[in-house]
Order: sequence, then structure tokens, then C-alpha cells
Amino acid sequence: MRVARAVLPAILLLGACSTSLTSLQPARTTPAGHVAVTTSAQVTPPVGLPGEVRDDLDELRGRGGNPSEARMREIAGLAGAALLAPPSGDGQLAVAAGLTKRLELNARARTTSAGAGLRFQWLRRSPGIYGAIGLNVDASFRAFPIERFASRVDLRSFRRVDVSIPLVLGYSRKHVHVWAGPKLVWSRASASFDYCSRRVDGECLTDVPIDARGTALFSAGQLGIALGGSRFWVAFELTVARARVRADLDLQMSGEPMEHAIDRTGRVLTPALGLILWI
Repeated sequence: MRVARAVLPAILLLGACSTSLTSLQPARTTPAGHVAVTTSAQVTPPVGLPGEVRDDLDELRGRGGNPSEARMREIAGLAGAALLAPPSGDGQLAVAAGLTKRLELNARARTTSAGAGLRFQWLRRSPGIYGAIGLNVDASFRAFPIERFASRVDLRSFRRVDVSIPLVLGYSRKHVHVWAGPKLVWSRASASFDYCSRRVDGECLTDVPIDARGTALFSAGQLGIALGGSRFWVAFELTVARARVRADLDLQMSGEPMEHAIDRTGRVLTPALGLILWI
């Protein structure tokens, strides 16, 4: 089943840097005139929906024979889910500047994406009770180098945009920050590439154009804690989300167009560990 063995790993790798569900931000915004620098590492392990994607991929890899139309639709469904909810791991560097007592601007960069946002301090009560709401937009700026791992794939384009709205309540004092709250994340991704379905003496004779696109909605809850001094803390955050993934995949096999749509739901778990420094 050569199509399944090449197309599925290709799309899984395209989504190897999945939607970031973590922010590692206490409920207290950065004080006016100060800058917060945060470095973190987060992972989406193969449990819940990402685990189902990995298990389905392993099962399809072990099947032989030429793919039927029904099998290709099954492949398309898995490919759409893998585009938006794969197991993954990544690092992040974020900078936040306190503009006023209640307004903070931030920017961040990951290995394949970058973004910016703002937060508003809607609750501020002594001693140490805070509430904040934010709006963040992230966009991919570089596709995963898929050609290194799938020689039959020629990537033409890859794009992803993530929009998130976190709402947190928490307690902040000199040596500790504790925060929790809901977070809504919307993600849209698309990829276009050619799959070489027939190769002779190392030369590709038949290319299959493939277009994958989809959206995902994550309804999440976050819980975080940071311990340290007056300006430096070690932080941990856990995000548990319910994901709904809708995706489509179009391809041309032997001149015949094929389409498939999916609607899958599942749980996504993302822990993060990092350092927070106020300057």
C-alpha cells in the first residue's frame, strides 16, 4: 500500500509542530515599564486524539495491496486529523511588555511559527488576586522539511494560523504564581504537495497532486504554577483540551478526483515547563 505508506507520514510530519495550547503566563500581567521573558518546552504526547492518529497510522502502514476507493477515503480521513492533531514537541521564546498597569503586549517565536498578542488585566485585588484575558494570533513561517523523510513527496506549500483567547484567574505574590482558567483556540491549516506514485530507475513518472486543509477547535482548561524569587520563577503548566477537527483532502489518482471530509473529536493533553524572568 505505497500510497498510504508515503502520504500519511508526509502529512503527519507536516503537522509535526502542532497547535500550541500553552502560554505559561500568570494571571498577573507584566508590570508597567517592565519586560517578561519566558522560555518553555511543551509536548503533546500520543494520548487521546493524537494517540488515535498514531495508532491508525501504524495500522494502515501494515496493510498491503493496492488502495481501493474506500481505503483511500479512510486514508484521507486520517490524513486530515494528522494535519491538525499529531503528537509533537516544541520550544518557545516569548517576550511581554507592560504598557500600563492593566495592558500587556507580547510576541513569541517557535521553531516553525511566530505570533503576537495582548492581555488586559480585568481584575486586580489585594492581596494578590488577579484576572486577565488575552487575544493571540500565531502563523507558521516555515514548513517542516518533509523531503528529508519522504523521498516521494515534493512539498509545494504549507500554512497554518492559530487564534487563541485565554481567560485566567490567579494568585500572585513575590515567590509564587498560581493560575487557572479556560482557553479557546481555533486553528486552520493547509498543505499542498505532489506524491510520486510511480518511479522507474529513480525517475518519477507519475505525480499525484494532493491538497489537504482543515480546521480545529480546542476547548481547553489550564492550570499553572510558578515558584522562585521576586523576578525569576520556574513554571509548570498543564493544558487539557477537547478538540474537534474538521478536514478535507483532495487528490487525483489516474485522472479521477477523490474527496473526503471528516469530523473527529478527542482529548488533547499538553504539559509545559519553562522559566519566567521579569526585567
